[in-house]
Amino acid sequence: MKRFQLQHHQNVMMIIRNPQVCAAELDGEICLFEPVQAEYFNLNSTGSAIWNLLEQPAEVEQLLTALETLYDVDSSTCRQETEAFIAEALERGMLQEQPPA
Repeated sequence: MKRFQLQHHQNVMMIIRNPQVCAAELDGEICLFEPVQAEYFNLNSTGSAIWNLLEQPAEVEQLLTALETLYDVDSSTCRQETEAFIAEALERGMLQEQPPA
């Protein structure tokens, strides 16, 4: 399985939800179904917060700012864990990257 790395472009990429992914909230956490691979994913509270923040396309920096406000976390840890989540979500098809409009 190839490892997916976040691409750091001179032009910042927007992170968006994959419109084909179905999402439902169960007990305060998000459950996703990705139809191409026919896989289910249960997001923890932080992953659920990221998914909810991506109701509108956002840059990673915007997500980090919002998450640092929501959680008592240092910026280095927040960046590391958020980028790891986004990279895995991109690899699994839950999220997509697109150039800014």
